[in-house]
Amino acid sequence: MSNQPERRNRERVPCRLVCSYELTKSVDSNSVKFSEGHGHSINCSGSGMLLLLPEEVDQRQVLAIQVPSKVKKAQSTKLIEVCWTRLISVGAGVNMYLAGTRVLFELPFPS
Repeated sequence: MSNQPERRNRERVPCRLVCSYELTKSVDSNSVKFSEGHGHSINCSGSGMLLLLPEEVDQRQVLAIQVPSKVKKAQSTKLIEVCWTRLISVGAGVNMYLAGTRVLFELPFPS
């Protein structure tokens, strides 16, 4: 049994979805690198989600993700902040990254 305090303030439920994402990373003081890809949500709540990503992200980094919506039959766009990350080795020289995130903002669906 873990002695770590519970960090979640809402119950998480399994949520296996493919989510596309966009992020920026600082290369140096004068430039940034834009990247996009697809990650997998593992679980989610109203305030955050656990993602499995193919590239490393940093704590406090903000990502824009598109999450399929069952209710609206469309994708919702959310801005999320990375709270923590963990390296997962999935094979010889192949790594994935778990990222615990919290939702900062959800864009409204178009009318």
